[in-house]
Amino acid sequence: MRKDNFGICLTFYAVLAFVLAMLGYTTLVALLLGFVIVVHKDQWLTMQTMQAFFLSIISGLVGAVIDIISPLYSIPILGSILSGLFGIVTSIISILVLIFAIMGIAKVAKEQDANIPVLKSFAEKAFGLVRNVTYSHSAPVQNVAPVQNAAPTQNAAPVQNVAPTQDAAQNNDSSYTLN
Repeated sequence: MRKDNFGICLTFYAVLAFVLAMLGYTTLVALLLGFVIVVHKDQWLTMQTMQAFFLSIISGLVGAVIDIISPLYSIPILGSILSGLFGIVTSIISILVLIFAIMGIAKVAKEQDANIPVLKSFAEKAFGLVRNVTYSHSAPVQNVAPVQNAAPTQNAAPVQNVAPTQDAAQNNDSSYTLN
């Protein structure tokens, strides 16, 4: 178990970040993230705290959107429909935040990476760890008819006779086969 200069295990900070994110304290998670970045300078701890911070931001954004839409709840029929709809959405997102926070706490307590699906990629990008994926595309093979030289030279390869195929003659295609 790794400890800091204060004698506190590093996993405590990561667990605390996920607990604060689960409770919806975005500001406290942001302060804890700043403390971890400035004081500890540990990559693993910073990544875990960033994941908890992004989890709390998602929770906070959903709450802000609901607060913006809440004046519409006073409209007689539309208000009851909107409040029911957004109540369901808020419940689902709160349950997801709770599940992700519990997953993060369980893994971080064992000194493993939290690996929260979308939030890990956000934390990697924010931390500057970007994976470069290179795709290799082979050039398409093209059938090219041999070029006949007007004046043969000594080192030139023998010229082959090229005749159109029956299908090419019928379709007025430019495909040729070598005889």
